[in-house]
Amino acid sequence: MRHRMLSRMLATLLAAIVGAVLLSGSDQPVTARSYPHWQELPAPPLSAQVDRLGVRVGHRVLVLGGREGAVYDLRTGVWRHVRTPVPVAERDQVVAAADVAVLRHLRTGRSASWWGYDPRRDNWWRLQHLPARLSAPSTFGSEVYALSGRRVVVHSVHLAGWTRFPADRLRPALRGGRVTASPAGTVVRGYAGPSRTAVADRWDGLAWHRTRTVAPDRDAAGPLPLPAGVPRRGATGIRVGTRVVVVSGSRAWIHTP
Repeated sequence: MRHRMLSRMLATLLAAIVGAVLLSGSDQPVTARSYPHWQELPAPPLSAQVDRLGVRVGHRVLVLGGREGAVYDLRTGVWRHVRTPVPVAERDQVVAAADVAVLRHLRTGRSASWWGYDPRRDNWWRLQHLPARLSAPSTFGSEVYALSGRRVVVHSVHLAGWTRFPADRLRPALRGGRVTASPAGTVVRGYAGPSRTAVADRWDGLAWHRTRTVAPDRDAAGPLPLPAGVPRRGATGIRVGTRVVVVSGSRAWIHTP
């Protein structure tokens, strides 16, 4: 009996060793992870070799470039082709509010046009009644924030309308302003007058207040990682929580820490 049990244990151990070699594809042992840091995704339905923009919209990733785009569903692992109403270029911006993407499309010699896109219905629409001289957008929750002159303006994707904050009349006026919103409040960062002093004007719900000792607004997350051998130029990266989806040409990858 003892001899039989010992034989079975040795056979099980041998099978495990052989299995490890087969899984690793070499004589090197497999790692403890069940997947590598980078996994290649199915090829996106993109043909044009153009600069692209990308954004996360709920549990989907939207990639736009030229007259086409693609939506990747993170739950199903399936790509879907998208047609755009305008030719999207690298100088444009796309953000997401709730489950809607908002595209700011710059046009030479003309005012920018703004578009909404619902990836659930594959539906585009043009935003109407735009405030004048809108800056690049940012989002918080279901709202899109931008600057219109010295005013912060907010677009609600649920109400499909614009509201305006009281004008920021603090002196000297900010240059190169950029607005962001968070649970801590609405902040416009820029430079005070002709100097290169970085400041932030914060709206507390009643009045504007200036802080003069604020560092310039920077991307705290740092540069996006890329798969080995993929050039940074022409690659589009989209953060999805702790993961990153990268599209380069007609290939795509996902990075999991």
